[in-house]
Amino acid sequence: MPLKIGDSQSSRTLVPYVKYNAPKNLTLDTRADESTIEWSISVSGGVTYLIRFSQNFSKKHLHTSTKKLEHVQAEYDQLGHIKDDDARWAAAQEAADEKKFHRQLAHRSLNEQRCKTCNHPISDHPGSGKCMRKTQTLGFHGQMKNGKPVKSMKENECTCTAYLAPYAEKRRDQGKPTINPLLGATAQTNDLIWLDRIPRAHFEKVIQESLRKRYNAVVPNPGWDAKGEHIEWDFGPANRGCILKFATGTRLADAKAQGHSCVEVLITLDNKDATRPIFTVCHLDGKKTK
Repeated sequence: MPLKIGDSQSSRTLVPYVKYNAPKNLTLDTRADESTIEWSISVSGGVTYLIRFSQNFSKKHLHTSTKKLEHVQAEYDQLGHIKDDDARWAAAQEAADEKKFHRQLAHRSLNEQRCKTCNHPISDHPGSGKCMRKTQTLGFHGQMKNGKPVKSMKENECTCTAYLAPYAEKRRDQGKPTINPLLGATAQTNDLIWLDRIPRAHFEKVIQESLRKRYNAVVPNPGWDAKGEHIEWDFGPANRGCILKFATGTRLADAKAQGHSCVEVLITLDNKDATRPIFTVCHLDGKKTK
């Protein structure tokens, strides 16, 4: 039975993959580094919108169903009580996807994103380098008073010389080119766009129209906000359930049933070329998902 995922016409085809050399002389596929992703969307009048991503947006918010048949097969084997075979495979696919989305959320946990050496967060490691965390300890540090040692406070610098989280270490050992695509992401709630559920042509049209509307409204006057413009991506009633609010313990069926199909994203404008403007998607506001 083939995987019941989005076909060649779905938005999952927008996610580029690259080959990497895994252990045991295996060559496998992994998502391309976010810095290399660029979507090109033709508008009208010879204008092309170039879409890029930053702040780990693509890994955090653009999700796809599992492409690993063995994961679906394992779920299928546990669902013998479902007699209709098509229904059984569909349930197996959903169970495998649910586990995938939970694994991706778990990768953002403090257990996987704190530094493995010193247990401090990435914010204490500028540029992923030496830990700058300082602690105060009370004890006998050589100070004397009336010939007797006295307790005093001492500032201690962390001895950790570089940041490496367990998640990053695992990916490094696997040979993946992007060591930590979730760098700095630790929130255990996530709003994700389920690309398999949205036709690619519709996805591109929504992005195109939302950007065109805002671009024409603010350029050249008053101008695109340097901090970014908040833009709504509304995929419409026909795609309800394509946006999922996911947290630890969330059931995929319940997340779909909420019927979300609209998110608000923050987008910067990175050049002033009127025929090839470059937009960078950098943040999704989960509070405005609807």
